[in-house]
Amino acid sequence: MSGYWFKRKRYGWGWTPVTWQGWTLVVCLVVVVVVAAIGLGDHPSTAALAAYFVFVTLAVAAVILLSIAKGPRRRGRWGRSPEDDPAEDV
Repeated sequence: MSGYWFKRKRYGWGWTPVTWQGWTLVVCLVVVVVVAAIGLGDHPSTAALAAYFVFVTLAVAAVILLSIAKGPRRRGRWGRSPEDDPAEDV
């Protein structure tokens, strides 16, 4: 493995985690978003919802940036092809 936390998906565009670091990043994102949602309470104000939206947007952007840094170059795929690199593609 060439140090990638993510590999390209076989179908579509994007990555899938392949190391414990990649899976930890994804699980942390889910936990952070869920805990923040629970923290909103039953009847959040409009300002709280706006803050939650901004928080989730920043958290997802951080994960996307880390995925770009720790994954292969992005490209769409539709199945296997002869130029697939096992170090980069699932």
